[in-house]
Amino acid sequence: MNLFLMCCLFLFSGMPECESPQQLAAANAMDRRILMAVEQCLDAEGSLQEILEQTRAVLQDRLARLDPAWVQRHPDCRAEDLDDLWTEVQRLEGMQTLHQRGRQACTDTLERISRRQEKMDALHPADAPVYAADPVPEAMIRGTAGLPAAGGAAEEGSWDAWLSVVCPAFDVSGLRAADAFVHPIPGACVSAGTWSYPGGGLHLGLDLAAPLYTDVHAPADGVVLYQSAGQPADSGYPGNQSGYPGGAGNSILLLCPVQDRLYSVALYHLSDIHHVRPGQSVRQGDVIALSGNAGNSTGPHTHVEICELTMSLEEAVSYFLDTADFSFGTGWDTPGACSQMACRMRPEQLLPAS
Repeated sequence: MNLFLMCCLFLFSGMPECESPQQLAAANAMDRRILMAVEQCLDAEGSLQEILEQTRAVLQDRLARLDPAWVQRHPDCRAEDLDDLWTEVQRLEGMQTLHQRGRQACTDTLERISRRQEKMDALHPADAPVYAADPVPEAMIRGTAGLPAAGGAAEEGSWDAWLSVVCPAFDVSGLRAADAFVHPIPGACVSAGTWSYPGGGLHLGLDLAAPLYTDVHAPADGVVLYQSAGQPADSGYPGNQSGYPGGAGNSILLLCPVQDRLYSVALYHLSDIHHVRPGQSVRQGDVIALSGNAGNSTGPHTHVEICELTMSLEEAVSYFLDTADFSFGTGWDTPGACSQMACRMRPEQLLPAS
């Protein structure tokens, strides 16, 4: 482990600074991956500081035995025993120095990530969302055996068997209305709410900040209308228009009946690890994806938008197949907007506290 930690420290110190948003995002992604690996190694020691403190107390007693006066009083003490003690002292001191450097490198790296993020924010303000993009046809609801491959089975020709298990034919009869939503990312922190960013600017959803690759759960039973995972998990930067809707990076859209109402739930900026496919039914609490930092994103988080629909589930599916409209007619420039089909809602009023 110490060899690995030394290699990571070398990488920490040797990464060049970049200027374009893409380069800054890639550098942050690399730093975060190394940071996670180093922190895992440090934590794997079982809290090295505590171990060192406990061992130091033992060593203090042992070190007393190295005192010349103690040795004179104990002539039977073997020289190799004293050598072993010195070797143990030196090993632990070296380990402590290395881990102190590791912790300091983690702190420095977090500061470097923050500085890069400030550069990206200055180059492309994140409070101007862009929704112009083309949907990926194979990411839209199909729910039939002819659904194009989106992942899962590896061998060509095996899709029918795989889809019969993972993505059954679209059928709403098995859906049950939940009593209430559950939180999609328990423990996440709210980094921005509806209808504006903390610093101002239109924001149509709720931002849930959580580390990369955190489980994202289905907030209720539902059907997957859209699921696309074509962007790298940690490739986000302000102004990045990748994904659908534009800037969403990797996205999932669900239709969820709750009590006597029907809601659309959109999840943006996910990682590229998804566990559902278009047309698939999900149960409340199922892990449907892992969180990420893709698209028009300023750091690891999941953006949640919810609309209350005024149509049946079958009508909503038909409308989406015709339009691929995540907003269900409410548009992208007005908070709390309503259309003939839906009204935008505040997710924080529907989701329980995390």
